[in-house]
Amino acid sequence: MRCELTFALHRVFDSPRDAIVWDTGHQAYVHKLMTGRAKDFAQLRQAGGMSGYPSRKESEHDLVENSHASTSLSYALGIAEARLRKKIGGYVVAVIGDGALTGGMAYEALNQIAHLEPPNLIIVINDNGRSYAPTVGGLARHLSQLRVDPRYERMKEEISHLLRELPLVGTTADQAAYRVKEGLKQLLQPSTIFESLGIKYAGLVDGHDEAALEEVLSRAKKLGEPVVVHVVTEKGHGYGPAVEDEIDKLHGVSAFDPLTGRPRSTELTYTDVFGEALMTAATTRPEVCAITAAMASSTGLLNFAKEFPDRFFDVGICEQHAVTFAAGLAMAGMHPVVCIYSTFLARAFDQTIMDVALHKLPVVFVIDRAGVTGPDGASHHGIFDLSYLRLIPNLKIAAPADATELCALLETALATDGPVAIRYPKGPVSGTPDLPVEPLPVGRWEERRKGSDAVIFAVGRMVEVAAEAAERLELQGVSCAVVNARWIKPMDPRVIDWARRHPVVLTVEDNVGAGGFGGAVLEALAPHGLAGRVRTVALPDAFLPQGKAADILKEHGLDAAGIAKAVYEAVKGSVRERKEP
Repeated sequence: MRCELTFALHRVFDSPRDAIVWDTGHQAYVHKLMTGRAKDFAQLRQAGGMSGYPSRKESEHDLVENSHASTSLSYALGIAEARLRKKIGGYVVAVIGDGALTGGMAYEALNQIAHLEPPNLIIVINDNGRSYAPTVGGLARHLSQLRVDPRYERMKEEISHLLRELPLVGTTADQAAYRVKEGLKQLLQPSTIFESLGIKYAGLVDGHDEAALEEVLSRAKKLGEPVVVHVVTEKGHGYGPAVEDEIDKLHGVSAFDPLTGRPRSTELTYTDVFGEALMTAATTRPEVCAITAAMASSTGLLNFAKEFPDRFFDVGICEQHAVTFAAGLAMAGMHPVVCIYSTFLARAFDQTIMDVALHKLPVVFVIDRAGVTGPDGASHHGIFDLSYLRLIPNLKIAAPADATELCALLETALATDGPVAIRYPKGPVSGTPDLPVEPLPVGRWEERRKGSDAVIFAVGRMVEVAAEAAERLELQGVSCAVVNARWIKPMDPRVIDWARRHPVVLTVEDNVGAGGFGGAVLEALAPHGLAGRVRTVALPDAFLPQGKAADILKEHGLDAAGIAKAVYEAVKGSVRERKEP
C-alpha cells in the first residue's frame, strides 16, 4: 500500500497540478483514499464500485488506467515533455517499483529521459526487493548492493565535499578543473546505473520515514533536472502475515483470514492442476523447462522451481524477452513452457509471431487467466487471446474443458514439434483430474451430446455451460448437440458435417467476438454455403469492467439460460424460414 511514501508525495507535490503516475497501479490504494474516495473504498474491485487501479473516470488525480508494469516512465516523460511545450507548470512524478524497473520499456524510457533531460520530471523508485516474488536480474542485484551498503551515501558526501574544495587556477582553468573533478568522481565514488546515464540520483531514503521522504522529495524539486529518488520499503510493512510470507507477501490474494493471512478457499484451480501436470511431465522429460515473467506463484510454478531449479527461469517482468529466450532454448534442444497470463502475453505478440512461430519452434504457451477474470477489470480480462493468436501461422491453440483435459493437452503439446498455446480461466475446476492421461489428437473435437435441431460448438469453460443449456432446451422440446471444440486451431474438419446435419449452429466462447472462435467457424463453413446457419455468442467489442466472472458472463448471454435462449430463438427462426414459400 506504500502508505508513508504516498503521504509524503501528496504533501510535497500538489496533485493534480503535479502529475503523479503510478506504475502497475496496485500501489495507488492509499492515493485513492487521499483524493476523496474513502467513502467508496468498501466497494473496491466490485461490480459498479471503485477500480482496483487508477481510473480516469473516478478522479482528476488519476492519469493512467494502468496495470501493466514498466510503463510509467514512458507515460511520465510524454506528459512532462507535452507540459513543457504547452508551458504548463508543475512537476511530473513517476512512481515505479524495482520489479517493474526490470522491464525493457523502463530502460528504453530511461535512455530517452537522459537524452531529453526534462527539468520537471522526478522518478521515485519504490524498492522493496520484490515484484510478485523477489525481484531478479542484474538491476535488482545493483539496487540491492546500494541498499545494503551504508557506506554509499557517506562516501558520496565526503567525495563531493572534497571536490568542492579543489582550487581553480583562474577562469581559464574552469573546464580543465571540471574534467579533473569528474574523473576523480568516477574513480572514487560508487556509481549507479542512473548516474552512468547522466540522470541525477538521490538515495537511499527510508520509505517508512515520512520526514526523510519529504526532505529528499523537496530537494529533488529544486534541482531543475530529471532525478531518481531511491526509496527503500518493506512489502507488507507492519502486517505480520505479509512480512512473514516469503513467497509473494500476499500478492494477488482472494478472500483470506486477516489474522493469519491464510486463504479461505481451498478449491483446486486450473493453475494448481497445471502445476502438478508440469511436474509430472518434467520427471520423464529432461528437456522440459519452465519460464515465468516474475509470477512463479501465480502461474503454479513454485513446486517446479524447488524440484527442478536448473530448469526454472524467472526473467523478471519481461514478457518479450521471456518468449524470445524460450525460442533460443527451443533452438538448442530444450522444450520450454512459457507460463503467462493472457493479458500479459499480448505484450509479446511480435516475439510470438517472429521468434517462435516463424521458426516453428517447440514452445508451449500456457495461458492462465484466459477469458473473463473478475475483480481486476478491463486490463486483466483475458478476452483477446483467441483473436490475436488465431492469426499466427504454425501455432496450434487449445482450450481444455476440465482438469483431465488440461493434463492431456499438456501431454499433447509436449509431444508436438512446434508451438502450442493452451488457454484456461482463473478459478476452480469441477473435479480432480482422472490420471494418467494420454495425449489428445491434434484438431480432434469431442461430441459430448447428440441432437438433431441444433449443435453448440463450445470452447473451454463454456463446454459445461453449453451442456447445461442443452438440458434446458430438451425440456423445451429442442434436441441440441454439444461439441467440445477443444482445438481452436487447427479446427476439426468434421465441423462441416456437423453443420450440414443441424439447421442451427451456435458457437460459444469467452473471448471477444471479433476474430475469435466464432469467426473461425464462419470462415470454415462459408465456402460450403453453411455460414447462414451460424449464430455466435461471444463477448462484445469493449473493455469490460470489474465484477464477478459469472455475473459478467451472464450479462452477455454466456450462462446456461442465455445460451439456451439463443439456441431456442435460432431454432424457431429456422423453422419459420423453412415453412415460408
